[in-house]
Amino acid sequence: MKTKNLLGVLLLFTFTFISCDKEDEEGRKITDYKEYVLTVASEMKPGVIWSEGRDYLKEVYPVKKENAEGWDALGGIGGFEFENGYEYRIKISETSYLDYSMGQPAWTEHELLEVISKEKKASEGLPKHFIPEAFYKDKFLPKYRYAVEVDNKEVIEEDLKNNSILPLDYHYFYYGNSEGPKWLAIKDDTNVLGPGLIKRTNKAQEEFPEVYQILPPEGQVNGFMEWSFLDEEGNETGYPSFDVFLGYSAKSREAGVTSNLFYLYKDLTAHYKSKYPDAGVKAVVVSYAIEKN
Repeated sequence: MKTKNLLGVLLLFTFTFISCDKEDEEGRKITDYKEYVLTVASEMKPGVIWSEGRDYLKEVYPVKKENAEGWDALGGIGGFEFENGYEYRIKISETSYLDYSMGQPAWTEHELLEVISKEKKASEGLPKHFIPEAFYKDKFLPKYRYAVEVDNKEVIEEDLKNNSILPLDYHYFYYGNSEGPKWLAIKDDTNVLGPGLIKRTNKAQEEFPEVYQILPPEGQVNGFMEWSFLDEEGNETGYPSFDVFLGYSAKSREAGVTSNLFYLYKDLTAHYKSKYPDAGVKAVVVSYAIEKN
């Protein structure tokens, strides 16, 4: 009898210990904490951050730790009010957490502790972006199509092949910003177009040129706009504007939720009538399908 009672007590103790240990594992834990000083550059740059199991493109802070040579990217600093055009020295805390009840169980948060200095200057040696090649390799390239109605088709099609409006070897990005949507095109670390702002104007389909009917979008469409590509200050650039169909690829499983493709269209009929007056040009349309990142 005493042996049975002893076994019961031991089992109860073991169960209680395991339950408490499990609760500790499921609770939020601080796994690391440190404080250090950073230099924050005078302008933000496009970069990639990891959140909730995937990579996101957004504007990040170029930062440099004391005695470091190059700039690194930091996605966010709690409590830090950044003003463009000023270089900062700040003290921050870095806290690492672990919580198995969260979708992303391990994460790190950065909080402002002190602004040491704020100097109006242009930071030197900044990279054009913090987007690793692995993020865009073999992706976000424009799918170029065109359609023509013309007597001398060979001449016009050869010109279209050799004179695309958009460079076809660049990777194109669309991402959100507090000032509005932004655009960026990257060939590699040194060949970059932008970034800049996108001026979006809603349109009805009836406002688009009828000539687009000879080259319909390949996917489903749920919106219509005109896009103008501005610089970061909102000034006009030399880049042409496009009519845009917002839509989904034929393989998309998210139809009716959010657009995952932008179909950029341009009516070049007048341009080619002027360039080749004897070619019998009736209609020329180009389209670029760009994947949303």
